[in-house]
Amino acid sequence: MSSPRKFENLKFSLYEKASEMMMFESYYRGGAWDGGKIVRFHPIELSPAANILNYGQGIFEGMKAYRTVKGKIVMFRPYDNARRFAWSCHKMVMPEVNVEKFMKAVRRVVLENAEFIPETADGSHSLYLRPVCIGIESLLGVRASSEYLFYIFASPVGPYFDKVGVISLMVTDVHRAAANGTGDAKAACNYAVTMKPKKDVNEAGYDGALFLDTVHSRYVEEAGAANFFALMEDGTLVTPQLGSILPGITRDSIIRLAREMFGLRVEERLVDIAEVCQNAQEVFLCGTGAIITSVDKIAWQGTDHMVNKNRFKLAHQLYNKLIGIQLQREDDPYEWILEIQ
Repeated sequence: MSSPRKFENLKFSLYEKASEMMMFESYYRGGAWDGGKIVRFHPIELSPAANILNYGQGIFEGMKAYRTVKGKIVMFRPYDNARRFAWSCHKMVMPEVNVEKFMKAVRRVVLENAEFIPETADGSHSLYLRPVCIGIESLLGVRASSEYLFYIFASPVGPYFDKVGVISLMVTDVHRAAANGTGDAKAACNYAVTMKPKKDVNEAGYDGALFLDTVHSRYVEEAGAANFFALMEDGTLVTPQLGSILPGITRDSIIRLAREMFGLRVEERLVDIAEVCQNAQEVFLCGTGAIITSVDKIAWQGTDHMVNKNRFKLAHQLYNKLIGIQLQREDDPYEWILEIQ
């Protein structure tokens, strides 16, 4: 296994020497995927009329590879990412990238870039992988592409949020995704709408935007790129139900850990923003990038609501357990960890 390079001040951004790294690419033409190949990270040539540039037919995933305390290179629940990628293909009318093809490509990218996997003691540094599928056919009419590019690139990264530890949120009146839409797929179009709210809340002094439902503008859905949890006064851990939100893999892991290892009652349900602001003892976000990130206040209806009455205790416990499993410091009773060899 290659010795890791030394990195300084890694942020969650594309590595400045990405051109030294390897990526995977495979094309779908004539009704079938080719076998794909490993190539040097490089610009992609597209027609000005390419589907992705005009109509946004594109999906992606986010994954991480770690170096563990046992000296192994591992990934966390990558087969779940593969299955979600296949679902996103279905939702966006794309030819399926099956689990076998996806995982073979992921393994190759990790191993080809092994020297770029940072050493980490707390899980804040990793090799981030971005699998992508886009429609590349040149067209004018609104329809699905007949040609696609599936590719995976990687970058060593640091913490997702610039502000390490605890962040603040502001409720936005912009809606991220509607019921029966694309909210449950990891589609590129879901993220474009979050950019102006993020800019607006950052200018107002907050770290992230919090999105509510499209019907009542009352029930919490998710933050810009992370799922939402709140520990309520009665000790119940609540999280928005699936439907128009992304079925997060970290979200699912937290639900299982909270129920089975911490003995908490966990409810997936409608979560009223008023209930959160008035009764939450603790709030945190989660995701592949965010891992578990605590929230100290939520701005809603012109007032800052402090949602940290538990000194972030549960978030810290869950984070330590999750990272302990990911870095092989603790047993993995769920077989979530895959060693890449």
